[in-house]
Amino acid sequence: MAVLDLNDSKQVELYRQFVENSPYGQVTQDTKWAELKANWGHLFIYREDDQGNIIAAMTILTVEAVPGKLLAYCPKGPVADIHDVALVKSMVEEAVAELPDNVFLVRMDPEVIYDEKLDSIYKEAGFKTRNTEITYMHGNIQPRKNVELYYDGRGEDASVLTNEDELMLHFKPKHRNAIRRAIRDGVTITVGQSEEELKDFFELYKSMAGVHHITYRPFSYFENMGKIWADSDRFKVFVAKNDEGTPIAAGIGFNYGDKIWYMYAGSNKEYRHLQAPYLVQWEMLKWGLAEKKVRYDFGGVGEFSSEDGLYKFKHGFAYHDPDQEYIGELDWVLDQEAYDKYLEGFAE
Repeated sequence: MAVLDLNDSKQVELYRQFVENSPYGQVTQDTKWAELKANWGHLFIYREDDQGNIIAAMTILTVEAVPGKLLAYCPKGPVADIHDVALVKSMVEEAVAELPDNVFLVRMDPEVIYDEKLDSIYKEAGFKTRNTEITYMHGNIQPRKNVELYYDGRGEDASVLTNEDELMLHFKPKHRNAIRRAIRDGVTITVGQSEEELKDFFELYKSMAGVHHITYRPFSYFENMGKIWADSDRFKVFVAKNDEGTPIAAGIGFNYGDKIWYMYAGSNKEYRHLQAPYLVQWEMLKWGLAEKKVRYDFGGVGEFSSEDGLYKFKHGFAYHDPDQEYIGELDWVLDQEAYDKYLEGFAE
């Protein structure tokens, strides 16, 4: 194992290239994600083969999650074959040796499909797993149930999507009609990462959070996103405006690895009749098509049911595609008392 030295620019770049090009890579495992989480501590560890090539990596962020105790979180990681339990466990154990003594938990939540056998193997290896028994969408840090559209044609009655006409036909008729309605009624989309676009997004995002009585991140968080990824096309803000130029819906997406990740959104309910959120998705999905991505990640849902509003909206774009139910959280517990206290915050 090696610990990444952030002052070694060459090795940092090799680490970042490995994370992005790995089939297990996620933007949340990139060193730049740690820059975004500036109020968290960080640790980057990796494994090399005999030729010095990186073969596995683990980006860990630390924060005080119960009084006096640190959570060590490996978001959507590690960047390794999760089925190689011995490798993953050894990396966790080596990470513990490098982490502060007051860490009570090392948590991973890789985007790996739930498998009862794999779950059992992790339990036998000493991990606590949190998956099928968690029925509340926010009972995990990241929702376990997810919707994705696959451009490469996997799924029942699906075909490879090579152009915008094929992409449009991939959606449910209602969703196609909503997109056309928005265009017909004069809704337009701007795409960029300027401060103005970020502010337009933030006001819609904040407004929607208020309607649903949920917490939201401060503007500085998104402002930092724009600064950190300003030199790339990884991060984009999509803003829908009505025919008077009023922002009415917006979304933030990341272009990383094999996917576009639809990460944040907001809309003004006053203009819901204009169907702007559907047009935002259309433009973001076309981005993935143009970038020749494998998949478009709509993010989490509560249930795979039309009674779940998030699922109904997202699934209409990806109803040919298989639903994704991940293995959930793989917890290496170092202090049971602190762990029990921490879990109280995830109760429904």
